[in-house]
Amino acid sequence: MQAEFLSHVGAVRKNNEDAVFCDVKAGLFVVADGIGGREAGEVASATAVRVVAEKFWENPAAAADELMREAFYQANDILHRAGKDKKMQGMGTTMTAAAVRGDDIHLVHVGDSRAYLFNRNGIEQLTEDHTLVQALLSDGQINAEEAEHHPQRHVLVRSIGQDILVHVQERTVSWTKGDHLLLCSDGLYTLVPPKEMQEITLRAANLKSAIDFMTQTAFNRGGYDNISVVLVSYD
Repeated sequence: MQAEFLSHVGAVRKNNEDAVFCDVKAGLFVVADGIGGREAGEVASATAVRVVAEKFWENPAAAADELMREAFYQANDILHRAGKDKKMQGMGTTMTAAAVRGDDIHLVHVGDSRAYLFNRNGIEQLTEDHTLVQALLSDGQINAEEAEHHPQRHVLVRSIGQDILVHVQERTVSWTKGDHLLLCSDGLYTLVPPKEMQEITLRAANLKSAIDFMTQTAFNRGGYDNISVVLVSYD
């Protein structure tokens, strides 16, 4: 297994409110996109990612899905309490975490960061966006084209820290030699479609070249948000 990661402030924003974690030895990969005024977003994403990483370092032999679930709940508690401070009001973060154990990928997810699994035969989005627009789309109130251009497409209905309780999405999938796992914030996938991510990766000389090219492409197309990506290959 090999992995590379990159987090870029983008072309517009002054601060990077994304946080990433990449530990090949532990098989743990995380992307978080913070929300909140002032420095709250940066603190939220960094704190949530740190909680997940520390859980794994403290309990390396424990079941990965249980560790991540507990870490998400713990991060939610910490951020929800911290958000009561006026300086951190509105604090929250998306978070998508993947733990690789042999041929299995265990995913825990909240928000609109994403995880994809792909190879030469196709690409699959493994996570569901917890957004207002996705809820409207799932209910059949709007179609896919309307969802793509909806003015409220970035409004979250679920995130870490904004409510006293959080409902997480969990999923376990299998992967095999030649597969790639990609985690990213919305700053990447809104400007670089999934099919293009797949093509860039498969054509690139290595993983670093692939994520550099993806990030630069998003930047060149406006870079309206922070851009973060973790790319993992099963080789």
